Amino acid sequence: MTEHDILSQLTALIKQELEAPDVNIALVSIALGAVETPLTKKDPAHQIWPANLMDEVDECMKIFENFVATINSQIAAKQLDLRAKVKLVADAVWSKLTGVFVNDVLHVQHVYVFTQHLKHGTKSSKRQLDCGGVVTTVLAICQRLAQEYGHADLAACRFQVSEDHCWLNTDPEGGREGTIEVTTDSPAKRALPVGAAAWQGWLYSGGHAPLCSHKMTIAAMVTSMNPSITARQNTGQDSEQVQHVQRHVLQMLQDEYPELMYPAALGCLADLHEIQTQDALEVAVAAGDRDKLQQVLQSDEAQRLFELAIARSLESGLGAQHQWYPYTYQFGHLSRRAEFLVRHAAQLLGQDTAWQQAEAAMTAAMQSIGANNGAAVLRQYRHMMTDEQLYKDIEGVLEQSCDMFKRQYQHSQQLICQSQQLSCLFECWDGICHMYMDEAKPSHWISQMLKALKWFTPEARAAAASNAATHSDLMSRAQALWAELKPPRIRALFEIADVGNSNGVASKRQRRTGTYRLE
Repeated sequence: MTEHDILSQLTALIKQELEAPDVNIALVSIALGAVETPLTKKDPAHQIWPANLMDEVDECMKIFENFVATINSQIAAKQLDLRAKVKLVADAVWSKLTGVFVNDVLHVQHVYVFTQHLKHGTKSSKRQLDCGGVVTTVLAICQRLAQEYGHADLAACRFQVSEDHCWLNTDPEGGREGTIEVTTDSPAKRALPVGAAAWQGWLYSGGHAPLCSHKMTIAAMVTSMNPSITARQNTGQDSEQVQHVQRHVLQMLQDEYPELMYPAALGCLADLHEIQTQDALEVAVAAGDRDKLQQVLQSDEAQRLFELAIARSLESGLGAQHQWYPYTYQFGHLSRRAEFLVRHAAQLLGQDTAWQQAEAAMTAAMQSIGANNGAAVLRQYRHMMTDEQLYKDIEGVLEQSCDMFKRQYQHSQQLICQSQQLSCLFECWDGICHMYMDEAKPSHWISQMLKALKWFTPEARAAAASNAATHSDLMSRAQALWAELKPPRIRALFEIADVGNSNGVASKRQRRTGTYRLE
């Protein structure tokens, strides 16, 4: 079958399910996995489209339905409440998995992978499903038990997804009492609700994670598609075919079912549009076509989608200003656009025009992490050990900010005298101070701040500190320190906790020694 045939079949299947009274989550997840898995093989010779997509989906569905029937026979023999039923389902799924969770396993988020494991009984040192794969598989089984075997209570199970985790929830309002964790490998902890303290943290979006209807779960599953063939930073390789499938399906959802597109789905679609646009920009530069370059630069569909993702993240039930990634998605897009302009487009556009557009993009990038945007999200949280991915993302933002300032200095060969961009960085740092309240701030981040500040004049640093909309006591105390830029005094203020320990002695933040693993 051709690429066009497969894409047409996949799109038709998803539309058919979305028009049905209730979608078949397993069916869609299997179809997505059946396309993604073979196209992301490491050996290019094995990167092929499914020979017959619907035949493969039908075969996997039979395997899945047989497994559901087995679970039903176990439930039917017992008197179980809803949570106990979900635990039995989760235990049954976990009983078929081998190995341990590791960071670098790709393409294990679909029910398709689980059915292949059931079919072949493969042994592996790495877990066959990741967090999303476990939750999706458990949810799909619960849905079929409700639809086909009379377990109507299981119909209440919904997929809830934050920026770095997912779980089930039976509360129609998405409250903590209805949460059911199924991703722990400890049977004793499986199917318990999320703890009250954890529920307030970033991993759970402060209790404001989007609660997906079954139809919105389709958008979540498409968003979870992973084009990576190899995932090494900077040298990774992606499948252009999977990117094309993912972009095509997400665009269809955005055009025809926009209510299903929660912030992460919009951000994913925007990223895919950026990749497509970047290709067009590079073609225009290579051809020396200035008019085409300007046309592509002006028609920034990715930026429009990033803005839409931010707007949706402010809505109740979709984030309520507790989502960080929409802002850093936009930050990354704008900073990459600025870098392209100064490195590749300056000769065609002219130095002055390219730098004017680049500086506007840099300013917009910094505004996306300012007081009313990304920094406002950080102020909602307190640092927790489960914040590993948030930590990495903040670190990346600080490093990229420093690189942008350095690039401006190198262009002008003089210290930056404008303060607007730096004010935004101060506002982001203020958000970090709120997040790490009563804790020492990460030493490497302080180093990045000091490195960024050295590219500005003392007057610009003073003006930025004065104009920044900050709220923390630490930033108030630090305001007089930025202009003169005395690193020892700044480090002394931020590298100790805001409050002392029981002996009245300020405590240092512990050195990071490892990676926290949720599972």
